[in-house]
Amino acid sequence: MAERVLIVEDEPDLRYVLTRQLRGDGYELDTAVDGEDAIQKIQQNEYAVIITDMNMPRKDGLSVISAAREFLPEAEVIVLTGHGSLENALQAFKAGNIFEYLLKPLDDIGLLNTLVARAIERRNLKRHNRQLFEQLQQAYEELKQKSEMLVQNEKMSAIGTLAAGVAHELNNPLTAVVGFAQILQEKLKNNRPLNWSEDEYQRVLTAVENLVQGAHRSRDIVGSLLRYARVSRADVRSLVDIHQVLRDAFVFTEHMLLRHGIALQKQFAPDLPQVWANPSRLQHVFTNLLLNAQQATPSGGTVTVRTERLEDPKGVWVHVEDTGCGIPEEDLPHIFEPFFTRREDGTGLGLSIVRQIVEEHQGEIRVWSEVGKGTRFSIFLPATEVYQLTPPETPSIEAQSA
Repeated sequence: MAERVLIVEDEPDLRYVLTRQLRGDGYELDTAVDGEDAIQKIQQNEYAVIITDMNMPRKDGLSVISAAREFLPEAEVIVLTGHGSLENALQAFKAGNIFEYLLKPLDDIGLLNTLVARAIERRNLKRHNRQLFEQLQQAYEELKQKSEMLVQNEKMSAIGTLAAGVAHELNNPLTAVVGFAQILQEKLKNNRPLNWSEDEYQRVLTAVENLVQGAHRSRDIVGSLLRYARVSRADVRSLVDIHQVLRDAFVFTEHMLLRHGIALQKQFAPDLPQVWANPSRLQHVFTNLLLNAQQATPSGGTVTVRTERLEDPKGVWVHVEDTGCGIPEEDLPHIFEPFFTRREDGTGLGLSIVRQIVEEHQGEIRVWSEVGKGTRFSIFLPATEVYQLTPPETPSIEAQSA
């Protein structure tokens, strides 16, 4: 595309000479008869170079230069005036992006061609430098995010190791607590102490029942932590019951949903086939989706987790659906891209990692969403029969972390 040049000159003869001189260089030339005419054109068009007189009726050259700085900050300005003075030159350079300040008449009119070409080169170089700076700045921000994410991952890895150790240490005493609480409960149910009133007996019995339930709940949490920490390598697989993976994910997320006033509905299909999978990585998938659903759903809403069996191809569908705010249509193609997020405190890596894990298992993830109505993530995982009970080929650990 030809570069566009604006010639601002109130003298018709000189305007004609300047236009004729530049016409052969392939530029798209516009002319303005005074400053007012030039400002209107500057507001409506894109110019690489503006050649302007200084003393003109209806707005002078300083007004033209100021308008160029406001509306076309990348344009280069060549001043061509018959009223040159040091004061006028200083005013011009202060007013805008002046490439050259020339006095009429030009001894060599051909100099104008050279100056316009050099002005365009400088404009293009500055534009290229600005684009490079923006790219470098973007790369720096992405690198900074990745660095922060690596630090956070190291922290989470340390916390995970610590949590697994704590869970292991708690497992034995919790087993004792559960056992003795159940013995106490059975004893109280069968024999009420003679010196207790009926009210006292019922209060203690209720307290012991709560103790048993709490102990079982604590043991379930410890068991989920141990299962989550036991398998960490992506290429370690086993036969997995998807419902058990979901129950483990609920251990970490259900209380958070309830605390925010969100109901959790579980609709599990019977007789689901097992999948050949890494249970801890699948638990990460469903935990992430449930946390996203909680953050998108207001109090009083509902999150539904539904499973279904598919026969052709044989496998399992898991649907996580919320009644939250929904995802704008223009964002849907980008939600699985690394670092894409609308949340100020988000990293933009959650859904990217979810898709990576699903694809590691030769699965598929789909999303449906409508603003104001909610979002549904659907994950398909092939059944073990597809693999003939042998693990599928998986990328190396190095390739997955690349």
